[in-house]
Amino acid sequence: MPRILPTSNPETFARRVAAALFTWDTGAGLMPLDYTSAILDVGDPSGTEQAGLAADIATYLPSREAWVQLRQYATTQYLTIDNIAVPDAWSEAVAQAQPGQLPPGAIAYTIDGVRHRDGIWNDVPQVLTAPVAFTVFLACPPDGDPCYLLRLSQLGSPLR
Repeated sequence: MPRILPTSNPETFARRVAAALFTWDTGAGLMPLDYTSAILDVGDPSGTEQAGLAADIATYLPSREAWVQLRQYATTQYLTIDNIAVPDAWSEAVAQAQPGQLPPGAIAYTIDGVRHRDGIWNDVPQVLTAPVAFTVFLACPPDGDPCYLLRLSQLGSPLR
């Protein structure tokens, strides 16, 4: 079962979340819900963002039906990160937030990278790569507790 290791370092946490979102193997005996659960496990402990986060994650992973189709081709996927940074627009978002709207230690990281999808089609290895960009919204409590995930931007519509 995939797992995101805890950390109190926000950039490290954002990288781990990104890897968990994009690293999967249809031949590992797991289904998309298993990968979703691993990410939800590091979600907002208050539960406030849980439903929204689950919906966000679902847009990043293949549906169950698509997964079954991809399994026929021994499809795997992973992400290489080209750039990770706090977006310029984050300071404006923080300034516009109502008191108490953002938890202590809230931060956003926009990630630009390449999605790599590999599989076998007619006994021939195939590789498909595509640029991706998204934003991970997270919080790392000032008391040193582990970071947790709040939400994800729509894939291809990151905060800049």
